[in-house]
Amino acid sequence: MPASQSVALPLRGQFRSLYTQLKRARLLERTPVIFCEGDSWFSTPLAMNLLDWIVSPAPEDEERGVPLLGNGGLFFRAEHSGDHASRNPDDPKRSMFVRDNIDDIIGWYDQFDFDMILLSAGGNDFVDDFLKRTLRGQTSLSAEAAFQLVLDSGKYETVRKAYALFLQAALAVKPDTPILAHTYDHPQLIGRPGALTPGNIGVAALLKKKVGPWIGPHISAVVNADPGKTPDERRRFVRMLIDGFEKNVLRELKNDPRFGGRFDYVDLRGTLTGESQWFDEMHPTEAGFHALATKFRGAIIGKLPAAKR
Repeated sequence: MPASQSVALPLRGQFRSLYTQLKRARLLERTPVIFCEGDSWFSTPLAMNLLDWIVSPAPEDEERGVPLLGNGGLFFRAEHSGDHASRNPDDPKRSMFVRDNIDDIIGWYDQFDFDMILLSAGGNDFVDDFLKRTLRGQTSLSAEAAFQLVLDSGKYETVRKAYALFLQAALAVKPDTPILAHTYDHPQLIGRPGALTPGNIGVAALLKKKVGPWIGPHISAVVNADPGKTPDERRRFVRMLIDGFEKNVLRELKNDPRFGGRFDYVDLRGTLTGESQWFDEMHPTEAGFHALATKFRGAIIGKLPAAKR
């Protein structure tokens, strides 16, 4: 496999076939094999997403000396846009870290010598219907008061337990394989849907009715005493949601002795500070994802076996 060239396969039969070919050719000794599970940050079709840029870096990345997967890589991609980390009460089938899905994933994962698991999960758990239920009937809340309702809901604990269920299952079959997740960055376009035009996403714009918003319509209760500062107060509340996910889910899991230091995450917060880097409330533009991928890729390489970097 040429340097920097990777293959990503979403179908199990295709993955098994290529894996077998690489094994027969003794190329697995230097080819990273990576299992991916996640949400739209790994799977959105509207642009090159975070995982797309890992699998297929831009030519100029190599010219600029950006760290790449030196011998390419074989990625199995199980991610789906809209999936929740914990059980989704409104659509249980869109749930990643629940027993039925975990059993299916780990049964497949255990059949191959994966070098790493990449996760992108948890963002959907804290928006849309969750916010609608949590803030229903509330008025004139400061960012702190609204965030306290999120804390009181127990959602962070629910998501953390769901993650832990998956980590325990994965590490039970491959205790030495690292598992790497990421934070989300702080959104800049609260309340703004994605602009679906042929100019920015191609002909897919003619088929989709809308993309978002998932936050803005549900946080009207978050206001500031100075009406002119209410948009900033809502943005501050959303920052708290993102920071709370890092503190109460990812950081707790990283420090949990049950996982023996095998779980880690990349902190992507503060990378995309300009509105032009965001496509909508929750998703960066293609260029935004590219900037995030540069950080994420370095952490991935650092956790691979030395012969596969």
